[in-house]
Amino acid sequence: MILSCVAGSLIGAMIGYWGGPGDVVVSRLVDVLMAFPLFVLAMGLVAALGNSVINIIYATAIINLPFYIRLCRTEVRVRRNLGYIEAAKVGGSSDIRIMTRFLLPNIGAPIVIQASVNLGWAVLNAAGLSFLGLGVSPPTPEWGILVAEGARFMMSGEWWVALFPGLH
Repeated sequence: MILSCVAGSLIGAMIGYWGGPGDVVVSRLVDVLMAFPLFVLAMGLVAALGNSVINIIYATAIINLPFYIRLCRTEVRVRRNLGYIEAAKVGGSSDIRIMTRFLLPNIGAPIVIQASVNLGWAVLNAAGLSFLGLGVSPPTPEWGILVAEGARFMMSGEWWVALFPGLH
C-alpha cells in the first residue's frame, strides 16, 4: 500500500499540476487499467510474474495505483490556482517546492482516507490470491491458505477448520 500510495500520489500531483500531454496520456492509461476487474488483473500479474510474496506486493501496488493517481490529480487541479499557490509562485518558489511544501501536505487527508480504504482491499486481495493458489505457498500461514486448507475438511464434518480463518 505504501508503494502505490507514494508512487500514485507523486504521479497524480505531477500530472495534475503541469497538465498537458502527459496528463492526457497518464489519464488514459489509468482509465485502461481501471477498465479491467482489479482482482482478475492481479491474478494475471501474479501468474505472469511468478508465485512469490514480492510479486503479490507488486500486483497489489499496480492495481491500487489508479486510485491514488486520480485522487491526487483531481485535488491538485482544484488547488493549483488558489491564492496561496499563486503567492508561492510570485515569491519565486519552484514547481517542485510548491508541490512538496504546499500541495501534497494539503491533500494529505484524502490520501490517508484512500489508503485506509485500500488497505482492507489489499488484505482481501492477498488472501484471495492465496486461496486460489497464486499467493504465498504453504506452509506459510496466510488467511487464504488457511481457508483453502480448511475447505478440504468441510465434507468430513470438520467445518470449523475453514470457518474461523474465514471469519477474519
